[in-house]
Amino acid sequence: MERTLNVLLVLLGVGLVGCTSQVRGPEAYQGWSDSYTLMGENLEAVIVPSIGRLMDLRRPGETVGVLWQNPALLGQKVQPSQKAWTNFGGDKTWPAPESVWMKNDAGQWMPPTVFDQASLQVQSTRETLTLTSEVDPRSGVRFTRTFQITDANTLQVTTTYHKVQGPSIDIAVWIITQLRDPEIVGTFANPETPAYQELFGPTPRVTIEPPFLFWDRQQAIPAKIGTRGRSLVWIGKTHTLQINLQVDRRSSVYPDRGSSAEFYTSPDGLPYIELETVGPIVTLRPGESVQTTNEYHLGDRRTDESAKAAAKRLLKSAAYNQR
Repeated sequence: MERTLNVLLVLLGVGLVGCTSQVRGPEAYQGWSDSYTLMGENLEAVIVPSIGRLMDLRRPGETVGVLWQNPALLGQKVQPSQKAWTNFGGDKTWPAPESVWMKNDAGQWMPPTVFDQASLQVQSTRETLTLTSEVDPRSGVRFTRTFQITDANTLQVTTTYHKVQGPSIDIAVWIITQLRDPEIVGTFANPETPAYQELFGPTPRVTIEPPFLFWDRQQAIPAKIGTRGRSLVWIGKTHTLQINLQVDRRSSVYPDRGSSAEFYTSPDGLPYIELETVGPIVTLRPGESVQTTNEYHLGDRRTDESAKAAAKRLLKSAAYNQR
């Protein structure tokens, strides 16, 4: 009995070591001096608090990961007073629905400053890192994002909106992840017609192979689609990324005509694609909160595996997440 117990303890210890991550920083990264790196067995996540973003996901030893970064803005500061959007790249959160805030005081499209062009406070432990915003004056919401590597290939990010002040508000947690030009992206199509919502377009080359939807980046025009999926995949030449969405509240009301999974494609000039997850719209009163959790699984493309086959393999593994 004692020998069996010792073996179990050893195995448990090995498992814990395999899941343990460490936080390194602050240090210099791409011109920013305040970056932090979550380091795991087979995954590194780079977070830059001064621009409020997760800026890279990569394998240890790699210098270039899967997230897209705007080469013209490396090392630059946030620009809250600019009239045009400053797009650093990376992964961030904005509140939804977009129609509530989509224009600034000058009548131009602009995300809320606190969510997009503000430095965030940082707290770190041995294994986690949390970013905290100021209170957004329009919504009365403060947000936090907590990052942790939970296994060899998975980063977990929990984003929470805390209603601090002001009248009640209808709001949803929206996560925007900008990635390098893929070979293909995929998610789950809606089971009924329409199989997806064309949010703006036109959107050529969308392929439906029930229950899956596949797309690629539109090179000439910006375009966007949405479905009720909760798993999105990005397939590159050597790496794959799968994002699975978990929500803390069940609701049938989602922004963008019922979309929880969205793709936005940027045309040549800024050649990136966005994988976006959207939580349900809820009513928040002061003292209340809502959160979503994204799991980012970084994988490797199998030898002689087509891009579509890789996307199908990953989506099949996430079918449970669609219930």
